[in-house]
Amino acid sequence: MTPRVPRRAASRRGDADRSRIHAVLGIPVPVVLIALAASALLGLLLASALEQSTASRSHTPVTSVDSAAGAGKNASGLPVVTEMTLGTEVQRLVDAGTIQPMTSFDAAQCLREQEIQESILIMEEVAWGPEQTSGWLLVHGPMDRETLRANGGVVSTTVVLPECGTATDDSAPDQDRLWSGHVMIGSL
Repeated sequence: MTPRVPRRAASRRGDADRSRIHAVLGIPVPVVLIALAASALLGLLLASALEQSTASRSHTPVTSVDSAAGAGKNASGLPVVTEMTLGTEVQRLVDAGTIQPMTSFDAAQCLREQEIQESILIMEEVAWGPEQTSGWLLVHGPMDRETLRANGGVVSTTVVLPECGTATDDSAPDQDRLWSGHVMIGSL
């Protein structure tokens, strides 16, 4: 025969056992399970974000590369340039050393309108960004083109709309500016 334990003592012992089972290192099990689920969800979200960011980086220029006009060009034959490909395009222009034939676009007047005192080193008509906005890529700086090709260095670049340099009123210079910044160029 087993000794009879009073009901109250047995229920206290059972409560103590249940409370030990429901805690891991002093933390209630439901809290631990919620933390594990949140960690797993966060891991999945980060993995998905990483996959999307690397996939979009490798697929950004695909529309221009696959066109019939040639690699990196749109249907009109203009190079498609984005912030990601700007440095590569400027380096290609410096390496090639070619200057586009004169057009109706007045680059010197455009730089004056943009309040830039540097001289133009190279310029090229481009399709800017994913929208392929027609514009001009102006590479300018205090050095000459030959010094830049020989030594490399940092040059200023500005992408402007074709209307740049034609303003007759006192409009803001940034209305025609699509992008402005600096690019590091390697030597030849």
